[in-house]
Amino acid sequence: MSKDEIIKYYDYLMRLAAAKCGSQTDAEDLVGEAVLAALAFLHGGGVIEYPKTWLTNTLCHKFNDGLRKKYRRPVTVCLDDINDLSEDFDDGFLRSEEAAEVRRELNFLGYRTREVLIRYYFRSQSVSDISKALGIPEGTVKSRLSAGRDQMKKGLETMNIAENNLPGYLYLSFGGSEGLRNEPMSLVENDLVAQNLLILAYERPISLPDLSKAIGIPAAYIEPIVKKLVDGELMQMTENQRVYTDFIITRPEEKLMGFKPQLDFAHRHFDVIWKIIQKMSERISEMPFVQEMSDKQKIKLDRYAVLKALQDFQHYGTGKIAPPNFPKRKDGGQWYAQAVAFEAGYDMTEYNKSAQYMIHGGHRTTEAYAAGGTRRVRLCEFDTMLLDDPTRYAFSYELYFKHIIPFLWCIYADIPLEERVGYDIPSELISHIPDIGRIGLIGRENGNLSVTIPVLKIDEYNRLCDVIRCATDELKAALGEKLEEFISSQKTPIPKHLKSVPELYRYCDATVYFTMAIVREAYEKGLHLKDVNYCCPPVVMVWEGR
Repeated sequence: MSKDEIIKYYDYLMRLAAAKCGSQTDAEDLVGEAVLAALAFLHGGGVIEYPKTWLTNTLCHKFNDGLRKKYRRPVTVCLDDINDLSEDFDDGFLRSEEAAEVRRELNFLGYRTREVLIRYYFRSQSVSDISKALGIPEGTVKSRLSAGRDQMKKGLETMNIAENNLPGYLYLSFGGSEGLRNEPMSLVENDLVAQNLLILAYERPISLPDLSKAIGIPAAYIEPIVKKLVDGELMQMTENQRVYTDFIITRPEEKLMGFKPQLDFAHRHFDVIWKIIQKMSERISEMPFVQEMSDKQKIKLDRYAVLKALQDFQHYGTGKIAPPNFPKRKDGGQWYAQAVAFEAGYDMTEYNKSAQYMIHGGHRTTEAYAAGGTRRVRLCEFDTMLLDDPTRYAFSYELYFKHIIPFLWCIYADIPLEERVGYDIPSELISHIPDIGRIGLIGRENGNLSVTIPVLKIDEYNRLCDVIRCATDELKAALGEKLEEFISSQKTPIPKHLKSVPELYRYCDATVYFTMAIVREAYEKGLHLKDVNYCCPPVVMVWEGR
């Protein structure tokens, strides 16, 4: 979908927004947010197959987000008719045209300073009253009053040169197991303010007032977001009330530094590597349970095996570094986050080219119990940009990761979907059946839905992994030392104050392009995925149970 196609739906979106909002202005703002989200998604390399559905869902999500924010909006102050500050500022500046400027600057102050000023000037509380109410010494009250007045004066003198740093973009990923509410992804998903706060607080710990000035949004409005990020453990707060981002962030230009060297390394050793991979593929194709699969399932299984063998070898290069011990999080998950940060207006041309050689998120495994809890089912998958959709969950992150497994199992086990809708398969997921078909997970056979990815019993999957492991061991014996030597000097630098990043995560960019460099060279030479012209996801479903 292009920008011009988005505009075609403007009138439709306005009618929908007008039916939801109480005013024309609010409706226009809501439509603007939905259109901006679509443009940002396209700019980031996303593909929108069904524009009307995508825009409708986005507009509804924006409207619902607005309702939620309405009821947790921070308390701020209005200075339109207050004169108590006149003795502290020159020329009685609280004329009506300047009142908004004062209100703005007060809301940029940190919570502790802002609270003291509001109590003193607008609630007529004495220093003694404030001291008792907040449980702090009177001297602390006086120092916060003085500091607050100084910060406001400075802010009023410089406010005309303040810049709003939105929108930057943060593409977050994580290793480990997510939290109960899809943390950490849900903490930043579709929230540009949260993403930019994390970017701005990465290089050094920063106070909330300074963070507020840096992003161009009053502190009163970023405080709830910062609290969400601190509670969600993407940020940490120091004893002196400064915050910093507590995971590794890289810039696209840092990733690009290793692009050509990794492609060169892969090309130099391609013949040795592919000879081993080809032997592995032949062994897999001869396994009895593989021979019973459809042609498309065989190809998808081979894709999966090739990627897993190569990525396991890729990880061997950092094998002497202890694997991360994922910490238990407050949200119930065990994870480490990492991200790539893009500045507003960043030219994505070179990065998009390099992204063709990435596996997005590595090898991902999700589990669920299906068929009323009688089947433990696992989905093992890679996300690539070669004959695949790296955002196969884009129609809804939550729907995909919570419900796709029971959905696929029902189709595989020939359980009528209507028996499970409303129980472990929401009706909203049913509406996305065309999307799930487009990304190659399901199809139709004799008019009925069918699963088009490989489905293995647990013992079959273990036998598959044994063959993959043998290939990986051969790769290690042939090229392990050369790979270790290649990545030894590729460590990603991080800020000195950041202590929680696992050592292994600092080498992620050292081999990020290696696996797909081998796969793409094989594809270009007609040795892999020959004659495939459809979405062919490297996804395997594995089940065990009664």
